[in-house]
Amino acid sequence: MRKTLLVVLVVIVAAMSFADMQLKNVIIVPKPSELEVKVWLNKPEGAVYQVNESLNIYFKANKSCYVLIYDIRTDGKITLLFPNKYDSNNYIAPNVNYKLPISNLYSFKVSPPEGKEYIQIIASTTFLPIIQQLKSLGTTQSFPLLSEDAENYVQKQIIPYLSGEWASDITYFYVGKAARTGIAQLESNPTGAYVYVDGKYIGRTPARVELDEGQHFATFYWQNDVITETFFIRAGQTVVVTGNFARKTLLNITTNPTGAQIFLDGAFIGVSPIQVEVQPGQHTVLATKAGYVPAQQSFSVAAGETRSINLKLNPEQATLNIFTVPSGASIYVNNQYRGTAPPSGLNLNVAPGTYTITARLSNYQDASSIITVDPGEVRRVDLTLIPIIRKGTLNIFTNPVGATVYVDGNYVGVSQSSGLSIQVDPGMHTIIAQLANYQETSVNVNIGSGETKRVDITLIPIVRNGILNIFTNPVGAAIYIDGSYWGTAPSGGLRVEVDANVVHQVVATLTDYEDASVNVQVSPNETKTVTLTLQPIQKVGTVSINSSPSNALIYINGYLKGVTPLKLDLDYGTYQLVLIKGGYYAEVITLKVDKKTVSINTTLRPIQ
Repeated sequence: MRKTLLVVLVVIVAAMSFADMQLKNVIIVPKPSELEVKVWLNKPEGAVYQVNESLNIYFKANKSCYVLIYDIRTDGKITLLFPNKYDSNNYIAPNVNYKLPISNLYSFKVSPPEGKEYIQIIASTTFLPIIQQLKSLGTTQSFPLLSEDAENYVQKQIIPYLSGEWASDITYFYVGKAARTGIAQLESNPTGAYVYVDGKYIGRTPARVELDEGQHFATFYWQNDVITETFFIRAGQTVVVTGNFARKTLLNITTNPTGAQIFLDGAFIGVSPIQVEVQPGQHTVLATKAGYVPAQQSFSVAAGETRSINLKLNPEQATLNIFTVPSGASIYVNNQYRGTAPPSGLNLNVAPGTYTITARLSNYQDASSIITVDPGEVRRVDLTLIPIIRKGTLNIFTNPVGATVYVDGNYVGVSQSSGLSIQVDPGMHTIIAQLANYQETSVNVNIGSGETKRVDITLIPIVRNGILNIFTNPVGAAIYIDGSYWGTAPSGGLRVEVDANVVHQVVATLTDYEDASVNVQVSPNETKTVTLTLQPIQKVGTVSINSSPSNALIYINGYLKGVTPLKLDLDYGTYQLVLIKGGYYAEVITLKVDKKTVSINTTLRPIQ
């Protein structure tokens, strides 16, 4: 069978459209971590690609992880590149260089207009829901457009769902020509902060980096603090970007449970958990919450220190007086045994809250009640137990025997020739019988207390096959079903028996024609006609055009294709080739493409 090549165009939009977006809201910046991931292209970062030039994406990580790769267009659109329906396995091994495309079913080629474009990679050591969601989308559609609003999508659909150990990296390239550049001098106070520019790790401050003219943002990390600064690069100039980390004296106040009112040195400051800036020295924190005993702690904090304070609040007690009819039942509170209820009742001290109270006694059904008690409350609880009714007997027979039997969804055994006898509560019951190659059968049976009832169930055999009658245009194509060869399709069609209620892939192949395929499903005993039309293969040749001198403009059938030397693919046929260069006569050549490789070499005549 001939494999069909799918070509994916990396669409580039003019770089000036980035002025309408905030890069810091579009590009994901990771925190420094043990997980590291890198992405790069088959040219150095910031390199120029010409129209129709192939683009390959490389990536690796230092740990086994799941990865996503998407394209950020400068018009605000995001397109998912990997995983995709051709390369779906996005779990990678550590320290291995990977290349996209992996398979030969597609390729990336650059198309106009000129501009700048980003490729972002995200890696996670766990299979996050966002990775699962995008993998499912990418493997069912061909390079889906995730959003036309990059800022909104990244901020609301990706960043909030990144958790655990994850990392990211980014790279960029230009189409046609590179932008002018300037210098960013990256400083921090104190020095030594980790710094990322446009989501890419630069190093530790101070650092210096060359950037293209336009909008950029720097992210500085120092200990647990992060600062993001947006700046603008002008061609040929140097801009200093500084992240100032002021050393604050902080209190991180938490309580168990949360939601307590917090008082610092007698003044209310908010509800826990809370972080507050304080003056160095001695302080007292008080936590209060309805239904709990207040908790207080005094301490000293040094200048520039971040101090964590945790206060445990003990709940106020409530009382339960539990009575049962009849008395003497065992009492369980939230499934924990707490004693038996005498005629005078069982008294229990509990924390305020909601409880499930259950009474149990031999020959009686359990009795339960859900109650909520407030701090200091005394609550009487009365539970009446109902005597257990005698069970009934079901004698279950199936035809044929050996069926698996379920009663009310619970497995009860396998039917024998002598029947299957089980005990059930009085009332209505659903009996289901299952046996291989037979339809599942269910019946409803109502049985009284102490009653014995016979139940007969007859199972119906399952019809599993259907017929496909396959025609091709033109006739004589080879037929493959689910990857297996079944013969050629004559003018009267190819008749094949297949499993019913299963989706089958039918593929027709014929020399000099593109493969044709269809997914089809038949019902038991159904005959379905399938017609596949094959399209002739369009042949393509690779043309190499050279001139002396080089750098001549190349027009094919009136359309500019580039400058010499140039290599491009053309369909078989005849074309008008024109070479133009200042100071030389235009050269007009009839180009005939009738084989896989064609070379044109010409010498331009100078104008005297």
